[in-house]
Amino acid sequence: IRSFNQSRFPRVYKDSMLPVPETYNDPKDAWYPPGHGDLFESLHASGELDALIAQGREILFVSNGDNLGATVDLKILNHMIETGAEYIMELTDKTRADVKGGTLISYDGQVRLLEVAQVPKEHIDEFKNIRKFTNFNTNNLWINLKAVKRLVESSALEMEIIPNQKTITRGGQEINVLQLETACGAAIRHFSGAHGVVVPRSRF
Repeated sequence: IRSFNQSRFPRVYKDSMLPVPETYNDPKDAWYPPGHGDLFESLHASGELDALIAQGREILFVSNGDNLGATVDLKILNHMIETGAEYIMELTDKTRADVKGGTLISYDGQVRLLEVAQVPKEHIDEFKNIRKFTNFNTNNLWINLKAVKRLVESSALEMEIIPNQKTITRGGQEINVLQLETACGAAIRHFSGAHGVVVPRSRF
C-alpha cells in the first residue's frame, strides 16, 4: 500500500473573496482539499506518478472511497488496451435517486463531464430528467499514467472550477466561505480517445 498527500487550498470569504488563512499554520478550518480533480497534480508532485511508471505500471484505476462496488474489472481493462483510450469513465443507468450525478455530454466536438453545479437554475429540471440524461458518472475511472504525466508536465490539464459554498464558525460567528474545487472526471476532454462505458449498477 502506497499513499500520498492531497493538496490543501485556502478557503476564501464569500463577500470579499479574500483568503481565510492569514498564515500557513492557521487552523484546519481555514483550508480545504480541492476536490478529486487534484489527483493528477498531487500524484505528480508527490513523486508517486514517476514511481508507478518506473515500476512498469501503465493504467490507474480510480474510484471514490464510498463506492464498495468498485473493483478492477478485466473486461474494462482489456477494452481500454484494445481501443488505445487514455481515459475511460464508467457510467451507469440513472434513477430518480441519482438525479444530481454528473453526466457525459458532447460539446464543441469533445466529450465533457457536466456536473449539476454547472447547470443554470432554469435548466436544472431538464438536467434531472432521467429520460433525457439516462446515465451518470460513477467516478470509476481508468487512466493512462504516461498520458497523465504528459498532460501535467505540459500544464494542459485545465478543468472547470466548481464553486462550493460552505459555512464555518470563527470567533463564535458563522461565516460564508467558498471552496474552489475541480472534479477528476472533468479531465476527460484532455485525453486521447477518452470515452464512457455503461456498466451495471453493481459496480456503483
